[in-house]
Amino acid sequence: MKKLMFVCWALGLYSAACAQSKTLYIDPGKTVGAPASRIFDDVTFIPLETTKKSVFGAIKQLVVTDSLFIVLDGDTNALYFFSKKGKFLLKYRIRRYRIRDIQLDRSKNALLIFSLNKNYNIPSNRVQEYLEPDSQKDISKFAKATRFYLDNVAATRTEDLKNFRYAFTNPVRFDRDKFAASFIKAQKNSRDTLDYQLKILSNAEVLQSYFPYNKKTESVYYFAGGSQCSIMPTQNDSVLFVTRPFQYEIYTLTPSAVTESYKLILPMDNAIPASFFDVGFSSRGEMDTYKMEHPSYAGKIENVVGFNNLMFFDLNLFKGYNRYIFDNKSNLIYDYNKITPDSSSCFLPVSGVIKSFDEAHIYLSLSAKSMFGAKKSSEYRNPQYDDVLTRFFATRKETDNPVLIQLKPKDGLVTK
Repeated sequence: MKKLMFVCWALGLYSAACAQSKTLYIDPGKTVGAPASRIFDDVTFIPLETTKKSVFGAIKQLVVTDSLFIVLDGDTNALYFFSKKGKFLLKYRIRRYRIRDIQLDRSKNALLIFSLNKNYNIPSNRVQEYLEPDSQKDISKFAKATRFYLDNVAATRTEDLKNFRYAFTNPVRFDRDKFAASFIKAQKNSRDTLDYQLKILSNAEVLQSYFPYNKKTESVYYFAGGSQCSIMPTQNDSVLFVTRPFQYEIYTLTPSAVTESYKLILPMDNAIPASFFDVGFSSRGEMDTYKMEHPSYAGKIENVVGFNNLMFFDLNLFKGYNRYIFDNKSNLIYDYNKITPDSSSCFLPVSGVIKSFDEAHIYLSLSAKSMFGAKKSSEYRNPQYDDVLTRFFATRKETDNPVLIQLKPKDGLVTK
């Protein structure tokens, strides 16, 4: 049954990629929320065990496998491995390197880890030089890609990808043996004019390129330090979602093509005007000032997650985030920031950044302090906690590890 669900889901994504682009009209000032029970069939809270070795601050990234939760914490620069019941298993660091990104490599049952050497600060123009097709520079002491094999976590068996220069860009594994990568950098003194925002790689060889831009003249990319497309995995290893900086399209990437699947239409108060691309920014300060003067402009779409008939996505404003849920079947849009807790979530909050997903669920997290605060503020509702939450509130402290929130979305949104 699980395999059948996966095949149907994959075929649905493929059909979406081949279909005509869908237009979404969103006015961030007028979108509405809904009770949690209208969006989710099931809400489960999973506390992560707190020990002297496992304590960390916040979940920067979360990878979910059939048997593991793997947490990247930026403060401690470490990976924490937990069972699916939240029991702590292992803490892992890479000596002298800061871990920037983790992702699941299903084909090799491994965790892909991208990291940078803490002893070097490589500027974006130098990174661009290292990514040139004719570059012969050995970058292994600056950036590295590592596979951590998951068949036996305690054995900590690892393997480095040799001199994989695109490790600088946190590429996303694609179609078994390929990667999708993005690094966008314009410079007035660039020796070339043409580059591409999205590239498909095999090892370090570029197989396909999409979305050309002018490296000499597109000043919106001069001072960002290196912009990137957002490349987001799905449950199908041969399908990715892609969005671009300062653009409002969501693309579906397959081995043969990149196809526009969705286009967002925003009101004038939120849409970057065409004049933005003609400003001719001469300094990073000018760009920063522009963003401060127009905080409600939407700079990018991120964190796209396709789930049954639903699509979750974030709209990254120059200041802050808006989060939405779109139902492909009914064309309804809800504001995820306005999802209200109810008895289905024990009146505990279930809105926030989606940290990960698997075949049946999406995952969020909440700090222990926020859990206790929400409990206190909802006591008058007399919530009915299950055994896990009852034990959590009786034995844990506000300084303990975060709690994972496992949410099973409905097949579609229901109006009432």
